[in-house]
Amino acid sequence: MKRWLLENLGLKLLAVLIAVGLWAYVGSRQVYMERRTLPLEYRDMPPGVTLDSGAKTSVAVVLTGRTENFKELDRDELKAVVSLKAYLLGQREMTVRPKVLPLPAGIKADLQDLMVPLVTFKDPKERKKK
Repeated sequence: MKRWLLENLGLKLLAVLIAVGLWAYVGSRQVYMERRTLPLEYRDMPPGVTLDSGAKTSVAVVLTGRTENFKELDRDELKAVVSLKAYLLGQREMTVRPKVLPLPAGIKADLQDLMVPLVTFKDPKERKKK
């Protein structure tokens, strides 16, 4: 038994060091996932158009990245932003892809497209009456 333990001791120690190094490297590179519900912010609202009462005010998001990148993330400041720049006259609903802001480097946000119901006013003064 003594011969079995001490034979090629240098190689055995080297193998243990390599195994510990690989274990530490793989452990530090693990991917972290977090599900959150973020508030929606609508930007670039065209004149004469407003959101329908059925428009969503929040959206589910999955954030993925390395564990150390999440240390830089301020979860209270995160929001999903939707731009309505691509609105075409007369559209009653629009499909858009929200963006999560502010998002640090190394973190990816996975969101689904969102259907935004819109109401069009013929005269901008009608908007104030309702």
